Order: sequence, then structure tokens, then C-alpha cells
Amino acid sequence: MHFNWPSTILDLGAKPNFMQKFSMAAKKKKKKSANSTKASDRDAVKEELLRDAGGLDWGWPTLEMVIGNNELTRRLKSGGFSGCGYGFIPPDGPPFISLFGENLRGMKSALALMKEWTSMSGPNAIRIEIAYDGPGYVLAISQQIDLLRWRLSGIDTVRQPLMIAISHIKRMDSRHPNLDLLAEYAQQPVAPLWLVVNEMPSSIARGGGSHSYAFTPQWDNAILLPGIDIYRNLGDRPADTMARTEAEFKAREKAGPDTSWPPKPEQDPASVAARRERRLAASMPKTLHVLRNSDRGATLLAHGEAIECASWQVEQAICNIRSGDFLAYQPSSVGKRLSMIDEVRNRMLEPASMKVDLASITVDQLTTQIAYDAAYLLRRLEPDGKIAEPIGDRIRRLQELGYG
Repeated sequence: MHFNWPSTILDLGAKPNFMQKFSMAAKKKKKKSANSTKASDRDAVKEELLRDAGGLDWGWPTLEMVIGNNELTRRLKSGGFSGCGYGFIPPDGPPFISLFGENLRGMKSALALMKEWTSMSGPNAIRIEIAYDGPGYVLAISQQIDLLRWRLSGIDTVRQPLMIAISHIKRMDSRHPNLDLLAEYAQQPVAPLWLVVNEMPSSIARGGGSHSYAFTPQWDNAILLPGIDIYRNLGDRPADTMARTEAEFKAREKAGPDTSWPPKPEQDPASVAARRERRLAASMPKTLHVLRNSDRGATLLAHGEAIECASWQVEQAICNIRSGDFLAYQPSSVGKRLSMIDEVRNRMLEPASMKVDLASITVDQLTTQIAYDAAYLLRRLEPDGKIAEPIGDRIRRLQELGYG
């Protein structure tokens, strides 16, 4: 698409920037109270690890969150972000979008941060959206959710944390007609554009509104984005859009916190079984293969059948015993060892070349581990119930509850 613009455009926003964050609402606590809470939380986790004694059901859901910080908002605020410019590179170059602020050094710092995101995850790490709103529009800058999760929690198929993402949103009070041209360009299958920053001229900042203004973009750390999302009708926004209007924010504040978030994880037998199978196969594929295709594995599975265990209980117990082999060292403290095993279970991945020696696992070890794993699941299914000592009673109780 060829642009025939007389000059580049600059839209100004008089209202301050604001930030959108998907999270639970919570009152801030005093520093002393916060530290005390953290200490009690650590004690509770340690107590739970000791009580479980190394037992774990890989299918039981846990609540884990990955949170993006507000560093971009801090830097844009430092740069005095107050306008958005857009234009094209003559004669037929791609268009660009420029963020304007009173402090060029601060704006360059914000751009450098976004450049870091792209260096780790590629140019689509940045998500920019524009939503028309009355005579103006809102501009939202955020991180792509999946890439944010990968940067913060790693690329794996085991952990599925809830995401808390932050978007920096700026309201522009006016909208130049040429923004429609950029919106049409953005509809093309391939529609790259440059993201740059510039210093806001003081003469224009005082005037407000939209301006046809010739300027030279600052190309230091310029980012070539694969595209931009522009919604000329608010109804065109997808469900996961970060481009929210001020009226929508006020309505949400009036409605109060969303009581449906965080969502309650599924704990029914089918969901637990599916999650367990997925996690074990993703983390310990070699152990499962050897267990299912060796004479020693057949012997261990037969022992489980003799004590009325399901095959998955034997497989899970073997994987739990094997997880201790992944520790960097063997600590003298029981609590420390259990803590290290808990951590390694969240990040380990067996290579196909790893040697798996099932001969080192005795039937007594297997029986004990199955008992620990069964107790782990029963404690969460029946928090107020008493855990029977005989392993057979534990197995039968899980069967009665539909989890056997």
C-alpha cells in the first residue's frame, strides 16, 4: 500500500498515562506485616513438605502466577510520554509509529527496555494496540503473554502458571484522519512498521490536538514490529485486548474486584489423571519408557498389582523416587533435601541418553513411596480426614473417592 501523506502526524493526549493490570485487588500492608506474612508463608511451606515426606501427586493442581513488572510504565513516565506520531519513510518504505515525550533520554530508556524484550523473544514480544474512542483513541503497549511467560518461567510443557500482565495505556484526545490510512495498512497480511521515540517540541505540547508536523525520527534502537492492531470500532477488539477505555476502567472499578479470578483449578478425577499423565510424560519420559519395557520394570509393576495399586501409582512412585537423583548434592538436612526435590520436580527434563537403573529401587522403597503419594492426595481431597496407616487402606480410600 502506498502512502500519500503530506507530512507526518502527531496526536497529543492531555490526560495522564494509566496502567492496566489483570490481578486480584489487595490492600497494601505495612512493611512489618508483609515481612511477617512472608515468614509465616515460608514456615507453612516447610511444614507441608515435611508432612508430605517426599510424596507428590503430579496431577494435583497448584496455583502459580507469573507477573510482569511496571518498569515500562516507570520509564515512559520518566520520559514524559504525552503524544503519538506516525508517518512513513519515503518513497515507499514501511510506516513508523513514534512515542513522544518531553524527556528524550527517558523515552530512549523505555525504547531500550522494549528492545531487550525483542532481543530475547523476537520482534513480536511487543504488542501495540490502538482503539478509536470518541474523537481520540487509546494506545496500549504491552508484552505478548506467551513470550512473557517463557521469559519469566522458562519454555516447558509442565508448568502452566496464571499470567498477570501489565499494559501501559495512553489516551489521545484527538485523532488525525490519516490514522485511518495506518489502520488500512495494518489490515494487510504482512504489515511491518517501525517503533521509535522522539522528543516532544514544547511549542506543540502547549497547543494540544493533532498536528501535521515534519520531524526526523530517532533511529537509535528502532524496532521493526511485525504489525500493529488498530480497532476502528470498540466491538472489533478481541477478548484478550489490553486497549481499554477510561470509561471501561471506571465501570470495572465501580463493579469491584472480579471474584471469579483467579480461576479455581479443576480437581475432578479425570482432570487430575490427565494432568498427571501429561506432566510425567513431559518430565520423565526415559524413566517411563524403561519401566514399561524392561524385566525389572515388569517386576515393579507386578508388585504394585499385588498390593492392589493401579499402574499409574507405580509409575508415579518410581518417578518420585528417581527425582532425588537430579539433586546437585545431597544435603544433610531432611527439610533442605525435600525442598530441593520439590524444586527439581518443577524443572527437570530427562534426556533420552540418560541411564535409568531400576535395579537400585527396592520393592520396600516402592511401597513406602506409594504410601507417601497416596497420603499427599488424600490430604488435599479430605483436609480434615485422618490418613490411615496401612497402605491398603489409603489405596482403597482413593478408589472410593474415584481417584484410584
